[in-house]
Amino acid sequence: MRTYEAGTETYAEVAARFSIHLNTLVRWVQRARDRGTVLPAPRGGGWYSPVDLPVLHALIDERPDRTTDELTRAYNQRAAPEARVHRSSILRALQRTGYVFKETAPTGGARSCPRPGRAPRLLAVDSRRRSAAPRVCR
Repeated sequence: MRTYEAGTETYAEVAARFSIHLNTLVRWVQRARDRGTVLPAPRGGGWYSPVDLPVLHALIDERPDRTTDELTRAYNQRAAPEARVHRSSILRALQRTGYVFKETAPTGGARSCPRPGRAPRLLAVDSRRRSAAPRVCR
């Protein structure tokens, strides 16, 4: 870019001399003229999470033993129709805010342990507020 600005060579000659594409050199020169630098522009705004964290945390405080499916259903009932989210968005929001996932701690009874071949239910437990040790099923 400095070679083009300082010399009498054309874009094509400078691009061939440095083995770069002609359009790359044109963009660099234009960027230097517009912004005073050829450095890339700062990163844009990007994606943001649609999950309303205060609502999500209030739902967890109300009933901390909900499964993530139950939590998603409860969240979507409180959210406006255009603000409803998928379970994966709830999972990412929980992970981002420090919640961990543990197996359900059954309270007893014949159906307290998952049936063989079924996945254990997951629940969101804030490790800073509550400790729930999963029970070992035999």
